[in-house]
Parts: sequence; C-alpha cells; structure tokens
Amino acid sequence: MKRILVVNVNWLGDAILTTPVFKAIKEKFPDSYVGVLCIERVEEVFENNPYIDEIIIFDEKKNHKSIFKKIKFVGKLRKRRFETVFLIHRSFTKALVCFLAGIPERIGYLRPKNIFVINKSVQPPVCNDIHRQDYYLSLFEQSGITIKDRLPKIYTSEDKTQRHEDLISAAHNKYKYLAGINPSANWLLKRWPQKMFALLCDKLIKELNCGIFFIGAKSDSGTVSAVTQMMENEYFNLCGKTDVKELAHLIEHMDLFISNDSGPAHLAASLGVPTLVFFGPTSPKMTSPRGRNVKILEKPHGCQVPCYKLDCVDNVCMKNISVDDAFVEAKLLLENV
Repeated sequence: MKRILVVNVNWLGDAILTTPVFKAIKEKFPDSYVGVLCIERVEEVFENNPYIDEIIIFDEKKNHKSIFKKIKFVGKLRKRRFETVFLIHRSFTKALVCFLAGIPERIGYLRPKNIFVINKSVQPPVCNDIHRQDYYLSLFEQSGITIKDRLPKIYTSEDKTQRHEDLISAAHNKYKYLAGINPSANWLLKRWPQKMFALLCDKLIKELNCGIFFIGAKSDSGTVSAVTQMMENEYFNLCGKTDVKELAHLIEHMDLFISNDSGPAHLAASLGVPTLVFFGPTSPKMTSPRGRNVKILEKPHGCQVPCYKLDCVDNVCMKNISVDDAFVEAKLLLENV
C-alpha cells in the first residue's frame, strides 16, 4: 500500500470529520503517496494538509456528468497508478470509476449495489446511532489503520490571511470579544428562528461588548439579511464574501462561534474555537461537531430524533431553545476564553 487514494464525501461538515484518516495513513505507511478524490465544493478542506500529496477533483453530477468525460477521467486516474482505494463515499459511480481505472485493491462498506466493483468489503458498524465520523473512520480501522487522534483539522494558508485583516483588527480595537454567527443550515428545520438570532446578537453586543460577524455562503444572504434587519446594533456582514479558507482564517480570530448544525460549525470546532451549536431535528450523537471546545444546546421537545419531516410547520425542537438559554451558554464559553 504505497499509493493510496481516499474517495471522500461531498458535504463540508462530513469532509472535515474525515481529516484524521490522512495522518493515520501516513503513520501506518510513512513512505506512502496519498491522494484524495472529492468534489470541488470541499476541495479546500484538504488543501495544505501535510498528509495529503494530491487532490483529485471528480464530480459525477457536474463537471464529469457525460459518459465521455467519465471515460476520460478514468484514463487520467489509471495513469496515477494507485494501488489501494478507500471508498468513504458510497457512490456506485465512483466505485466503478476506481474499478475501471485498474486500482487493484478497492475497499468499501458492504453494499449489494457495489458488490461487483469492490473486492474488499468491510462490514458497516451495526449501531444505528453511531456518530458519522466513527462510521467513516471504521472503514480504515477495520482495515488495520489505527486512528490515534480523531480530532478533525484543516490547515489554513498564508495567502488567505490578508483580505479581511483590517476589518478584524478594527473590530478587536472596538470590542472585548468577537463572535462569528451562522444563522443558516442546509434545510429549514435545522435553523434556529431568525428573530431569536437577532435578539441573541443584540444581547451579546449590549451586555458583553461582543462584536458580531455574520458568515455564510451567497445562498445564505437572505437568511442573514432577515436577521440583521431585526437587530438594533451594528454588526459585520461577511456572508458570501469568503471561501472556505478565508472563512477558516476569519473564524480563527473569533472568541466564539454560534451556529446551527451545519458545515461551518464543524469548521469552527476543527479550528479549536469555542463553538455553540443548536440542535433540534438532528441527533448530536450522530452529527455533532467534534473539537476541544464544543457545546451542544438542545431542549426536550417530545419528537423522535433524528426527524426528517421536512413538511413540519411547528419546528418546536428549535423554538424550545430560548434566547436566554443561548446567552447563558455563550457567556460561559466566553468566560473560559
């Protein structure tokens, strides 16, 4: 196992959770050449990682959608002569691509769909509420790779440190604390009410002299705008103005990060920033961010968790978390900074 490829997942938070595997592979095989295959959306999670030698972009639903482009990609992958591939992602297409590229050892979880393209099947963990990271890492541990350090980690780059430096410096001079705020999530039911975010931010500003930085992708601009319109105090809005590396650099300067269950919460946790995460329809046992200073805030609500009733009109699981609940936890995290 000298040339090893890891086929990774497509989601920011989950991709961050897999980062410990690369250090573990290099510890097991110090002279190995390690590549990661992923989509462009999560590429920056793996950039500058000293345990990764190559990042290969493959997107079966976008840039490599046609049969011709898939065949062309297979040829390019074949030339890289990988000897072993770990298929974290369960995509049949990606497994087939690795099979056609002639990678001799193809390791993945046992699934009827992939039985003919994976030649070393690993039994999935039987626990129904296993944490997503433990599920991913089990693939490697059952293959003889010990993962001693399970804390996720991404590596920021120097060329991403200057763009918002003046703004951060000015905020440090004005406020005692800085807090990053992510009021969005990939589906509506995971979002704490916008009005509550606005009230919490105003309370942090007034009572703790806390500077507020809103973050998010361009698609989150509407959510952030709805929150800021209900606020009484000044804030900094960097929503849609950072890529993953710039966001990571920004979060590193925060004393606190507050978020719904989402990719940015995993990013903050991986950077060691005190992180407060609101949970409702999803299960912290399965998807909570992992880091040294993470606080999960959830309230009893009587519904089954995880819940995927996307047509729910009540969303009591998130509404039960009060502004005072969030403020108390945020204050405790800041007091320990």
